[in-house]
Amino acid sequence: MKYTLGQIAETVNGKLYGDPDITVTGVAIDSRLIKDNELFVPVIGERVDGHTFVRGLFEKGIEASFWQKGIEGMPDSGNIIIVDNTIAALQKLAARYRKDLGITIVGITGSSGKTSTKDLVASVLSQKYRVHKTDGNKNNDIGVPLTLLSIQPETELAVIEMGILDFGIMDNLVEMVRPDYTVITSIAPAHIMAFKTMDNIVQQKCLINKYLDEGICFYNHDTYGLADYVPKMGLKKEAVSYGFEKDSSVVIHPGVFTDRGMTFTLSKYPDEVYAVPLLGMHQLLNSTAAVLVGKQLGLSYEQIKDGLAAVKLTPHRRQIVPINGNIVIDDTYNSNPGSLKASLEMLQGLETANKKAVCLGDMLELGENEAAFHASIADSIDFSTFDHVLLFGPLMKNLHENIISQQKNSEWYADREALLERLKQIMKENTVVLFKASNGLKFMDLIKQLEEFYEH
Repeated sequence: MKYTLGQIAETVNGKLYGDPDITVTGVAIDSRLIKDNELFVPVIGERVDGHTFVRGLFEKGIEASFWQKGIEGMPDSGNIIIVDNTIAALQKLAARYRKDLGITIVGITGSSGKTSTKDLVASVLSQKYRVHKTDGNKNNDIGVPLTLLSIQPETELAVIEMGILDFGIMDNLVEMVRPDYTVITSIAPAHIMAFKTMDNIVQQKCLINKYLDEGICFYNHDTYGLADYVPKMGLKKEAVSYGFEKDSSVVIHPGVFTDRGMTFTLSKYPDEVYAVPLLGMHQLLNSTAAVLVGKQLGLSYEQIKDGLAAVKLTPHRRQIVPINGNIVIDDTYNSNPGSLKASLEMLQGLETANKKAVCLGDMLELGENEAAFHASIADSIDFSTFDHVLLFGPLMKNLHENIISQQKNSEWYADREALLERLKQIMKENTVVLFKASNGLKFMDLIKQLEEFYEH
């Protein structure tokens, strides 16, 4: 981005105290990372208020800063734009920049699979276009505008991940992003405490299509609610569903599975065999979305094949980590009932001579039915197919008790150190170990501890 302070003040309906002709070429919300010629956006967080850093930043020579109306202590020097709300102002600026860029944008949402699908779609499209994608999982009401404002002028196409935790957030995101094509990956009871019902999750996720005009919505046919809801949205162009079920617009036919990847074909392109260096049936869904978006945007079979083969996933999403002759599947970024079931099914279907183990932690933010959500996993997954089942956390005790009631083996831990010691024992056996839990349990730290242990 490149705007004068006068242009920015007008865009965000702010009042500028300073030089309207000063030009800024970026924004920052972290006072430690701000660069030359960037605008500082002080965000009021739960623990820290960014306004407390503004005076010191001006002393260090920053060009300009937003300031939220009603906050005391505003510096009496420096270029300052007073706004009603700093986050809303950031979003308005991002919306303008998106409009000024005029590039094609693919928006991606869903209860799970967003980040992997974003990585796959971007990897495929980068075989033909100059692509910008969401960094990591910066997919919320702050991450999305920062992503948009970081797009360089030479970019031809952007892939933007759009995540929501509550009602109203998708309205804000879609106002900024205005995606030309959309992908809805899945519907699951993630953040059900806020949304109350699964149908509400469907409705809120599908708001991503609010401004869809000549573009197409690609959606997972097999997940809850989308096959009923999306066709009734009155979209200008017919949406395209994909899945394993025969009623999908595009049916996925799985091929060969190994511990290093898998192949698949699609009913719409039966002569084209695709390979992806990922694990799990749900990654076939995500990969299919990438194929379909690539086809829609003019890529050849060879370009799509190369893009799938070259994909590098954001860390902690089914990341394969070799440790002491074992294969660790690091799926620790987050967990909900749908994504956990998909990960367990992936491990069940894996063709390997190694033993199989699972190390699972609590799934958070599931509301009043959290105990039942945990226990019910054992009603759809046969845990006897795993050589070791290690469960951690108070909520996982519900799953443990259900597994035991089925006369199957399970170990439950309340102590993290005891769990770590048990993992060290198991990982003497050439084992494939799946780690999965909600981000708050920091299971990625367990993996790091194991790596450090075996390095010594």
